[in-house]
Amino acid sequence: MKRLEKFSLVYQVTMRLSFFALILLFVLSVSSQSAAQEDRRSFGLHDRLPGEDPSCDFVNRSYERTVGGAYATRLYGVQPTGAFELLLLQVFIGDLAYDREGLGRWHLRYRGLRKTVDGIGAVFRHCSNASDSLYGAVPVKVFQVEWARNGYNAKSEVVISTATSKIIKTTRQFVGATPTGFPVMTEIFDTKRDRIKAPSDAIDLRNE
Repeated sequence: MKRLEKFSLVYQVTMRLSFFALILLFVLSVSSQSAAQEDRRSFGLHDRLPGEDPSCDFVNRSYERTVGGAYATRLYGVQPTGAFELLLLQVFIGDLAYDREGLGRWHLRYRGLRKTVDGIGAVFRHCSNASDSLYGAVPVKVFQVEWARNGYNAKSEVVISTATSKIIKTTRQFVGATPTGFPVMTEIFDTKRDRIKAPSDAIDLRNE
């Protein structure tokens, strides 16, 4: 009986590690090379890429403004009850990226490009401006979007600050396969520079 219990515990730990590995792979796969090696168009240029959906021009330019400088994100899986489970924290400063899975250790990597078009076409498609609203006390524009990247597809809601034209939050409801096991994921963006700090205890993985 004890041997069975030990085997069950090892299996659960292994599955949990595999689950977080999939999350990190999904997030990192938005780019194929490091920003130090690639074109830096995502770090400040705001013109349309060939293949973008014209209906999503405002969303795409907001996306580039958001990821073009220093920013941080919190990625959550949404439980069927509506409860949030923290999956991944990320901080981007210059050409460096820091990530932490759940409550684990911080890791340091080279920052990758995040483009509005990937290998199969536009990431944001069929955008419609659903409403002008408030996010807390912040005036926002809320878009309903079809999202596609790396073979995954989702119905997405994108919340964009009216004042800065930067993304505050996205919620993706996956159609078919999901990269993390959660059919719904929410990502919160922070672009206020005074709050973007590099973790001091990150494990350096830039040469791996």
